[in-house]
Amino acid sequence: MIIFVIIIVEISILFNQWFIYLTRPREKKRLYHLLLLLLLIFYNLAEGFFPDKRVDVIPDVLQNFLGYGFGYVFASYCPIFFYGGMELEELRFHGKFGFLFILVPVIVFYFMVYPINHNLSFTRKFVYIIPGIYAITIFVTALRVMFKHYRCYRDKGVLQERLLVFLSVFPISVTPIFGGWMGLDKWIITTTFNIGFLLVNAIYMRQVVWLSRSEQDILLELSNNALTISTVAPATQQEIYLKKCQTWGLTKREIEIVELVAKGLEYKRIGEQLYISDKTVKKHVQNIFVKAGVSTRSLLIHALNK
Repeated sequence: MIIFVIIIVEISILFNQWFIYLTRPREKKRLYHLLLLLLLIFYNLAEGFFPDKRVDVIPDVLQNFLGYGFGYVFASYCPIFFYGGMELEELRFHGKFGFLFILVPVIVFYFMVYPINHNLSFTRKFVYIIPGIYAITIFVTALRVMFKHYRCYRDKGVLQERLLVFLSVFPISVTPIFGGWMGLDKWIITTTFNIGFLLVNAIYMRQVVWLSRSEQDILLELSNNALTISTVAPATQQEIYLKKCQTWGLTKREIEIVELVAKGLEYKRIGEQLYISDKTVKKHVQNIFVKAGVSTRSLLIHALNK
C-alpha cells in the first residue's frame, strides 16, 4: 500500500515536470530528470509486483530479474544522468559506456548463472560486486568533478543543485547490500529509498525553480538592456563585447561563439553557422566559461553586459 501511494506521487511529479518541460523544451536538464523519474517508477512497479508465482506467463528468471535486479537498470542511468543532466563534461566516458559496467554483470548473473544453479541468494549477492566497485568509482569521480567546477566558477547554487541530485540517487547503489547481503525485506528497502529520494528531490526541484527564475530575471533584464542599446548605439555594444572578450583572453573563434551565444542561438545552430560540430561548440563554451569565471549561458551574457 505504501509503495502504491509512492508510485502515485511519483507519477504526479512526472506529469507535472513533463508539462513544464513542454513549455520550456530548452531545459535539457529537466528532460534528464524526467527520464530518471520514469525509471524510478518502473523500478517501483517491478519491485512491487515481482516475483509473483501466480503469474504463469512470465518465466521465473525474468520475474526474479524484475523483482530483484531492475534496480540495476535505474543505477545504469546514473552515469548518463551525471554526464548529461548535470553537465559534467569530464564524465563523458562514463556517460557513454558506464552503463555496461552495471548491466553486463546483471545479464550474466540473472540470465546465465541463475538458470544453471537456481540459487537466487547467490545471484543477488555476487551480481553486485562489479557494479558496486564501479558505483564507488563513478560517485567518487562525480564528486571530484563537482568540486573542481566549484573551485573554478565559485557558483554555490550549481554545486548545491548537483549535490542534491547526487544524494537523491546515491542510496540505490547500496540497496543490494541491505537486500542481498543483510536479508532485509524488499518493502523496507524500497520504501526507505523512495521516501529519501522524494524528500531530496523536493529540495532539488525547489532549487531548480529558484535558479530558473533567477536566470529568467537575468535574461529579461538583458533583453530590455539589449533593446535599449540596439535603438541607441549598437556599434558601441559590439565594442563593449569585444573589449570584454579580449579582457578574458578569448581566442578569435571563442569571440565568434560568444557573439552567437549572446544572440540566444543553440549550440547546434552555432555549429551550423561556423561549420563546426556542436560537440566542438560545447568544448569552446566550456573554455569560455573557465576564462570568464561563469558556469551558465545566462551568467555569461550577464557578465558581458556588466
